[in-house]
Amino acid sequence: MSSTAAPRSTEGAGSRTQGQHIAEGAMGRDYGRHSGVQHHANDYGIPVLRRALEAVPLPETGAPFRAADLGAASGSNSLDPMRVVVEGVRARAGADTAVTVVHTDILANDFDALLATIMDSPGSYAREPGVFAYAEARSFYEPLFPAGELHLAWSAIAVHGLSRVPEPIPDHIFSSRARGEVREALKAQSRADWEAFLGHRARELRPGGQLVVVGGAASDDGDSGADGLMDAAVEVLRELVRQGLIGEDEFARMTIPTWNRTAGEFLAPFREGSGEGREGGLGDVLRVEEHEQVVLPDVLLERYRESGNREAYADQVTAFFLAAFQPSLFSALGEKRDVGVVAEALAEGMRTRVASDPEAVETHWHVLPMRVTRL
Repeated sequence: MSSTAAPRSTEGAGSRTQGQHIAEGAMGRDYGRHSGVQHHANDYGIPVLRRALEAVPLPETGAPFRAADLGAASGSNSLDPMRVVVEGVRARAGADTAVTVVHTDILANDFDALLATIMDSPGSYAREPGVFAYAEARSFYEPLFPAGELHLAWSAIAVHGLSRVPEPIPDHIFSSRARGEVREALKAQSRADWEAFLGHRARELRPGGQLVVVGGAASDDGDSGADGLMDAAVEVLRELVRQGLIGEDEFARMTIPTWNRTAGEFLAPFREGSGEGREGGLGDVLRVEEHEQVVLPDVLLERYRESGNREAYADQVTAFFLAAFQPSLFSALGEKRDVGVVAEALAEGMRTRVASDPEAVETHWHVLPMRVTRL
């Protein structure tokens, strides 16, 4: 569930920073160990993926099946769906069918962690004979493959990331708290990014090819289900400002470069007329086969309610937040700032705040699994 400096018009899903800074939109090195929430979202996407594998046209005899994993991060949440791909293809086409998988993410991603996960994890799909795994360091808002290259593309909890943050969010870090012109600018950027993502996949998928997206979503009123957690983080960051550990200008630049789309926003590009200015609309080449918005349970809070262990709960929530969002936030820090000191203070502040009121950070992420066919 997945930010730069001056002014806060920032390059997001495709940028990097210099020196000690981590590019906005990148995930932390511990993301794989603390991405259980994202993994849980896969539970709703895997059945959709299986139906896509039943519907996708198979390659000609002897030709490989080509799949893409768009927004792989550390790879920990790619292992299960890509194994499903290999098994699903070979169940229909034969056990000797070659399968290629290309994992993509932005240049700032930790590709060492990604490749280690994909190649070294016990039972990884990539260990199967005749399976070939690759990585490509580019944003999925760009062209990634030759026309007609792909049989199937999968993307889970990634397309809510913005390619850039067009406007600062006054006194906050999270887009659902934006209002007025700032909110409209973020919404417009999200719309442009989503149309770019779909447009490139429409060109790259073969006729009959399948696109499965598990997208970070929002209810019709714009609620992503995480506002309490984000508000708590903002209060901790404000305290760091009061302590002089970060500057007012640094806090003002801190942004989580995401926009959780409503169901209407996800479906809008497929409607008639959405492709104005292009040769035909996306609805002429892509058809939505299924979609359903889901509200995820707060598995961490459920464990706390069973155990009563506040400290363990605070540790888990803090670890999740920092792994997913600290790199984006810390890209706003000045070059002379002691990142280690700030990181320690942020972690301690988050743990203290969460432990003091566990129910206040109850989080029910919204996701929208969808399956799309290339006509």
